[in-house]
Amino acid sequence: MEYIVLDLEWNQAQDPWDERNKMLTFEIIEIGAVKLNSRMEILDTFHEMIRPQVYDTMHRVTEKLIGIHMEELENCRFFADVMADFLKWCGDSYIFGTWGPQDLTELQRNMRFFGMDPLGSGPFRFYDIQKLFSLSFEDGKSRRSLEYAVDFLKIEKGEDFHRALSDAYYTAKVLEKIEDP
Repeated sequence: MEYIVLDLEWNQAQDPWDERNKMLTFEIIEIGAVKLNSRMEILDTFHEMIRPQVYDTMHRVTEKLIGIHMEELENCRFFADVMADFLKWCGDSYIFGTWGPQDLTELQRNMRFFGMDPLGSGPFRFYDIQKLFSLSFEDGKSRRSLEYAVDFLKIEKGEDFHRALSDAYYTAKVLEKIEDP
């Protein structure tokens, strides 16, 4: 079995009362993942930006936080095409790992919205690496930022945070430091 450490970036409406929020609150615009083997060694990476179909303007906070501008996404592929390639890249025997559960929730919502089959018929197993970090190194209740965990574990920083591939990489490095996830 392999581990797919996943991170997503998404956009949303500027106005909380925007009618599109009823359709899809967060639209995924970037996917990054790191594939690990059973010894937690990096085998491969996946990264792609996604052309938005719901929100045509970047939320000001999102733009500032992740540094992606709408113009950069104009020639990207649509979600369903990127997701099909991503799932093929994952292979047949894997378990997801994410920094907290929200990425998988939003991934499932985006898949349903864009007419794709969900990842499973109900809840599925995954590693909440944020929770595992807390259980392994703190009180088991606190939920720290990814950057805090990277600093705490003295993982070398070379890439910016809040980009899908770099956050997936850092999350994989945290998972690597947990003795028995």
